[in-house]
Amino acid sequence: MFRDESTKVIQKAHAQWGISDLPDSADSPSSSSSSSSSSSSSTPSPKSVVSSRSYFSTRPRFKLSASPEHSLTRLPQEIYATKDDQAIQFYVEHYVVGHPDEPTAAHELRMVEWIHAPEFRDMMAAVGLASMSNLTGNKALVTMARQKYGLALQHTASSIANPQAMNLDISLRTVIMLAIYEVIRNKGRPTEAVRTHLMGATALLSNFLCIPNLPQDLMRGFLQLCLALLNPFYVGNLALPPAYSGWFDLCNRLAAPSDKPAVEILDIATRLLELNAYLNNYALIDGRPKTSQIIRSALAIDAELDAWERQHSQGSVSSIWTVLEERCAPGFFPSDGVFEDSYHVYADHWVARGWNHQRWLRLLTCRLLIEFSDRYPVSCAQVFSPANMAAEQQNILATIRRIARDLLVSIPTHYRHPRLERQHRDYIDMTSGGAGMGVVGLPNLLFQIQVAGSAPGVPRHYTVFARNMLETIFADTGMLQARGLAETLVVVDGGVGGSGNNNSNNHEVKQERADTPPEGVLTSIESLPSSRKKAPIVVPQPQTQLAGGQQLLWYHERPEESYS
Repeated sequence: MFRDESTKVIQKAHAQWGISDLPDSADSPSSSSSSSSSSSSSTPSPKSVVSSRSYFSTRPRFKLSASPEHSLTRLPQEIYATKDDQAIQFYVEHYVVGHPDEPTAAHELRMVEWIHAPEFRDMMAAVGLASMSNLTGNKALVTMARQKYGLALQHTASSIANPQAMNLDISLRTVIMLAIYEVIRNKGRPTEAVRTHLMGATALLSNFLCIPNLPQDLMRGFLQLCLALLNPFYVGNLALPPAYSGWFDLCNRLAAPSDKPAVEILDIATRLLELNAYLNNYALIDGRPKTSQIIRSALAIDAELDAWERQHSQGSVSSIWTVLEERCAPGFFPSDGVFEDSYHVYADHWVARGWNHQRWLRLLTCRLLIEFSDRYPVSCAQVFSPANMAAEQQNILATIRRIARDLLVSIPTHYRHPRLERQHRDYIDMTSGGAGMGVVGLPNLLFQIQVAGSAPGVPRHYTVFARNMLETIFADTGMLQARGLAETLVVVDGGVGGSGNNNSNNHEVKQERADTPPEGVLTSIESLPSSRKKAPIVVPQPQTQLAGGQQLLWYHERPEESYS
């Protein structure tokens, strides 16, 4: 336990030295001098900005009074933390502690090497300052964050220039956090800097894959970086860089047999991103052969993703890819932290992230197919028989609802809502290991949540849950991109959420945009009570294991989302 004994220490010291207590306002020599005659009856409450959870340096600061009578007396004015200390503390408490496979308390990091490395401390300070600026609106912190960001870049460049002395773990952590810094600072699409940093981390790690007896964790980390690159390029409507084909070949040759399903996801994703980049650069015309060819390509990708899911969900190829869904009695989990009282159990977090990449790709592909059916009916009639086209569309919408639900149910595995307590986490932590850096999967999770909440035809409560979760992640971490994605989600009162094309007769439907957080959503880190106490916990009663999600029969179209 850490206790703030500042008041007692100051009072004892003053009593021994025979002087009166200084008021809080004594921030300068002049004010200190003028306050020397104040009565000792008004005992001050010393300032402290250091949380009791932090183990970081709390250094006493001493000032010499300008008054002649105090010229030989050094008085402890306050125990304080520098802005860097506060920022690093914020980073530890919001980007490390409590995340998957990370310590549950800050003091467990005392002996961890990377937290004391100068280059990573600068990076932690940059992330913490940028996050605090987003949450408080303090623009001065932005300047400080950029300075720390620049120092971290310099340290990283110097480290990479001397590979013999480079610590791979620290360098990789720093480069990955450079990318996450850009996610924190930017509200719209992933910037070029995000792609550059992730490609740099991938290229750096690829140089170490030729070592004999390659550790599986190293190869898994490389695969995870290749998967993480998919989202920034897809959202940017860009084809993958030429170097990606070489990285894919490395994955295909060096991945362990049990990890090959992740390589299969990469292969399918490469073709989807090529298709998306083509659609962004070329206009399709309904009825043309090229349009029908594009629709068939999207159908082929969807069929491959469906076959991948059927093959691996039951562990028929490798048991580590088996997915179990479990449900507790209503009221056990906080409703804003766990979707429909259900959660997934995976072999480890690396596998869980692989599954969410597959779900994200499937939702994107199905959304494309729904858009094609609306925009190019003549071409779709050439691909589907007219009698089957309506049934095919309904099958696609049913798939969207099932996959979107699976993705929302998976969220606690990747991000622990602040309202989840120990008794909740005992269930969710059944998935453990394989995460590497716990926070590294969070930026991709933001876009996965947004896609699940905005997919065409999803029920209204899917969209509400997705939007509220994104708002909470922003309030917890200060990631501005979470707030930006939340604002793209529209909740339609009296209907169903999701993204699609809106009929002209729907103009009277009330729409609510997430410009202001809805009731019950964390709006800042201060809005969460320190005790994190909830209503009395209901003893969980495990229910019948679900088999592939619920069947939802309603569908409502809505205007397409737009990324701001």
